[in-house]
Amino acid sequence: MIKLKNKEIINMLLDKNNTDDIIMNDNYGMEVIFEQVATIPYYDKYTDKEDIYTILHPKNDTKEFNSQYVYPFLVVKEGNNYTLVAVDDESMIEELDKIYNNL
Repeated sequence: MIKLKNKEIINMLLDKNNTDDIIMNDNYGMEVIFEQVATIPYYDKYTDKEDIYTILHPKNDTKEFNSQYVYPFLVVKEGNNYTLVAVDDESMIEELDKIYNNL
């Protein structure tokens, strides 16, 4: 889980025209520079709720992230703060992949 300390980052994630790198710290305190691949709104018919997912590509390697892969995250709002939660559910990853390939 990566806590977004700066609200500006969530605005960057949600801005379709944003091409700036997103710089955050991983869970080990290491700086990670991400390129945003996509932001995907996802309506879950079972919970009747729309969630926002983002797919990020790290430009540098850390203990937690390998620059050869992309990583899907769920954007979670907790009060006035936002957190990125790594998606590890294989069926959700497959669903996000299908949606991404149809963008």
